[in-house]
Amino acid sequence: MVLFYELTQHGMSHAPFTRAFVEMVAHASPGEPLTIYGNPSHLQAAFGEPSTVLDGRLTQLPYHTPTSDPRYFWKLMSDTLGFLRQTYGPLRAQQPTVIFLTGQPHHIWAARLYRMMTPGFRCHLVLHGDVVGIRLPRARNPLERMRDYTSAIAHRNHPDVRFIALETHIRANIGREVPGSADFIDVIRHPCMPAETAWQTINPADHALRFGLLGIAGKSKGLDVYARLALRVRRDLVRRPEFRLVGKLQRGSEQLDLSGIGGPLPFSHEFLPREVFDSELARLHFVVLPYNMEYYGLSASGVLLDVLRWRRPVVAFDTPVMRELTERFGDIGVICRDEAEMAAAIDRLLVDFDPARYAQQQRNLDAAYRSRLPDAAAGEYLALRSGRGAAQQELKVA
Repeated sequence: MVLFYELTQHGMSHAPFTRAFVEMVAHASPGEPLTIYGNPSHLQAAFGEPSTVLDGRLTQLPYHTPTSDPRYFWKLMSDTLGFLRQTYGPLRAQQPTVIFLTGQPHHIWAARLYRMMTPGFRCHLVLHGDVVGIRLPRARNPLERMRDYTSAIAHRNHPDVRFIALETHIRANIGREVPGSADFIDVIRHPCMPAETAWQTINPADHALRFGLLGIAGKSKGLDVYARLALRVRRDLVRRPEFRLVGKLQRGSEQLDLSGIGGPLPFSHEFLPREVFDSELARLHFVVLPYNMEYYGLSASGVLLDVLRWRRPVVAFDTPVMRELTERFGDIGVICRDEAEMAAAIDRLLVDFDPARYAQQQRNLDAAYRSRLPDAAAGEYLALRSGRGAAQQELKVA
């Protein structure tokens, strides 16, 4: 039996991840019953579509997510502890596998306390972008410090309460920021759901190359870099460039000069409808990833899954995940050291675009995409569950 706790998310937030992760575990645990607790709006967003591996196996039970205001940390921790008693307690003799799909500090402390009171209890907690808080200044008050991610990850760790990072470099970076924590962190590379896309129909041999920045566009995504690229790249070459913003504008970004960027206009602070997002992505030739590693050094990128899903080659900064993908699957695009090199790379593409290389990049991305589908990623989960995960994934590229 597997118990999933998604006690944080509402609606579409993290819904693709929730679906992919649960399906991955289902593939790795044939015949085991699965139960997930979550906000009804999130469960509907994640599991509203039929699933051959989940239908008839997954029980969905409502959990009405309380406020996440950190001022209520102690109540949130107490409520989580009580919910574990209510839901895991009656099943403790079966020792079900427990996975928190979002692991916030109050969940982490509640899980540790519950383990102390309940022999045999073991769980994993998935870390998401909020863990970047370990790089923020900390309060002086020790009671307030206990509520932050640094304390939650650094103290009172136990082999029965472990974390999951969604890329290998995230585990390494957390380990550097919080010494000793890496021994309690396992890695499962961010899984993605299968999706039928017409990825082989794009024709990049015309007179334009379309570049796109995807998702929530702000400083962490490199919107400032992208805006400057759109203004500095030459437009008098063999092909003309088009720069598209396919997503929503993060608040506070309005002061940037976005005059070189097109997209569904006007730019919005709201998410694009999925059909608009997919229509835009289908027309792109390259996805630009000028990511700020202050944030993405500790957070998995959902945009990477869109890159894989549509097999769109990248123009990207040299980051750990780009290096890992290149080492495992070969050429997936142009990897650049800095902004100047990125601008020069785009200029070269506009002059000397190579259709054969582009097709090979797409085939390599197709292999990377297939490696992250739930049935393929189940092997990583099985290794983790058998206790080999941490040692096996000590920054090792499979």
